Amino acid sequence: MRTFILTFLWSVSTLILWSQETFWVSFKDKGTTNSLDNPSTFLSPQALSRRVYFNIPVQVSDLPVSQNYISDPSFINNASQLTFVESVMNISIANQKLLSNKLDLHEESLGDEIPEGTYGFSYKPIKMVEGQFLHNLGFKANTIDIAVMDNGFQFVNTNPYFDSLNNLNKITGVYNYVENSTNVFSNGTHGASVMSILAANKPDTLLGAAPLGNYYLFTTENDNAEGNAEEIAWALAAEWADSALGTWVVLSTSLGYSAGFSDPSTNYSYSDMDGNTTIITKAADLAAQKGLLVVNSAGNEGEDSWKYITAPADGDSVLAIGAVDSFAVVAKFSSFGPAADGDLKPNVSAQGRSMAAVRSDGVLQRISGTSFSCPLVAGLAACLWEAFPQKTNMEIIHAIEQSAHLYYAPDPQMGYGLPNFKIAYEILSKDLNEVADNLWIYPNPVQDQFSLSFLSADKQGYELLIADVNGKVFIKEKNKSNTTEMQVNVSALEKGVYWVFVKQGKQKFSKKILKI
Repeated sequence: MRTFILTFLWSVSTLILWSQETFWVSFKDKGTTNSLDNPSTFLSPQALSRRVYFNIPVQVSDLPVSQNYISDPSFINNASQLTFVESVMNISIANQKLLSNKLDLHEESLGDEIPEGTYGFSYKPIKMVEGQFLHNLGFKANTIDIAVMDNGFQFVNTNPYFDSLNNLNKITGVYNYVENSTNVFSNGTHGASVMSILAANKPDTLLGAAPLGNYYLFTTENDNAEGNAEEIAWALAAEWADSALGTWVVLSTSLGYSAGFSDPSTNYSYSDMDGNTTIITKAADLAAQKGLLVVNSAGNEGEDSWKYITAPADGDSVLAIGAVDSFAVVAKFSSFGPAADGDLKPNVSAQGRSMAAVRSDGVLQRISGTSFSCPLVAGLAACLWEAFPQKTNMEIIHAIEQSAHLYYAPDPQMGYGLPNFKIAYEILSKDLNEVADNLWIYPNPVQDQFSLSFLSADKQGYELLIADVNGKVFIKEKNKSNTTEMQVNVSALEKGVYWVFVKQGKQKFSKKILKI
């Protein structure tokens, strides 16, 4: 029995499901009649706003696959014979699971350890990368959407460690791509522990790296099988995040794919870890192209025969995270780089060995894996982006890399080493302050009003103009004073992206704002 067809927008592929079989169909082209000049006909307002805000061009990859292709009466039974079809892959074979990055290396009790201050057992890993610096400034990812892909998030909706998250309604979207349902809380101990590194908020016991983030939880990993279907589930979740979430989106994933697939013929080799081959890596790099900040664990294969990073950590635009212990010594299990094409991997490392995390049954324990260094860095990257919302996803990644202690002498297992989020903050601040005649707007995104200031050698009156992205002017003011600072009220504007233009003498300034 055939059930439904789901078009995958980013690629020239479609996911076909019926009965117990699932097929991934790749087309030679998209066959679409949509025009790139009219993106509002195929992109959501959220996706379009992000592209406008960060000057991301609308591309062919944004176009949908032609409905004429998949509505062809002969498509289901004869897809491989159609002239516009490139290939058909059966991804439904499933009978074993890969004991790899998704699973913890070991668990141990906390013993007689004493928590330290407000951060409790989170103090050392967060202090090691100076994450508390951002928290002390008030940046806890309140304006950032964080999508987490894992094997489920068992009892996260009832676990006391997540009371703050649930009481503030910070879990704003869920979906299970394995079952095609909204059931994400009934299983998934791994995902629950990952979430505790990100979002636990129990002062004096455990505090997450991004305790005030807006969370979207996706089950993409099937514990009963291993194969391409999970990569495709991840890609679908990432594409949904691009379409439905806001301007600032972080994807945090503690999963990796290499060999051991249920269908051995689909196993990958190290040469496939080149940033351009695996399904999930291509999807991760596409997500980054669309402005999403993609963070992924490097893998736990450092002591295994595989040894190297797993997909999608090989992605050119993916921030791949290795692991160290509580003494900042590289964890032996942490996967080695580089990527097969020579790119430095992992990018940076953080504590991933003997991390304090919450099990789905509410017990606090020590647990190890790059699965847990990844959410630590992802959460703090979200806090850093909140501090510098005008910066792109890649600018945030580059600042994190540049702040790391081995930046000038990278290591094959630690990458650029331990990031320092205080230094990353200073790098981005310096970058802003060194740009002459720049325009500052705070806060941005804006609710009712913002402060505006600029550097100018012309001490004379100014003109202020605010227009939407289509050029329609909503606010126009002139002032004869020679001030370079002012308060601007935009409470009457509708939500959306606007341009702010300032002219003072010969100096002209412009910047985008997001009205929320």
